[in-house]
Amino acid sequence: MLPREGEEVLCLTANRFSPPALIIHAPDACVYRADFGTGTGHDSALDNALSAAGAVFPSMPEASEAETVAHFEEYGDRLPELVFTAVGAYTGIAIGQEAVEAGDLPGVLLVPA
Repeated sequence: MLPREGEEVLCLTANRFSPPALIIHAPDACVYRADFGTGTGHDSALDNALSAAGAVFPSMPEASEAETVAHFEEYGDRLPELVFTAVGAYTGIAIGQEAVEAGDLPGVLLVPA
């Protein structure tokens, strides 16, 4: 899934039948993967957008187990919304919640440069 020069691939999948939900990001010749609730670990603009939207949850050992569990219990239900908000901010593409819930998303979206 490597993009051609000047292209970028970003794929979000809920993986409802085989969790976890994933973000696959190929901004160049490398492919990065992140579970929903984490960043790719490459300090990219996408990672910054995920953090800014609150879509990167605390994890151990940076936070205690109690803090990690409490944060997930409070915000876990909103995680997909936070991820889509971050990706929308990163790409400049608005994805309506109604379209997501109805399953009316395109398999491929080409955005002219």
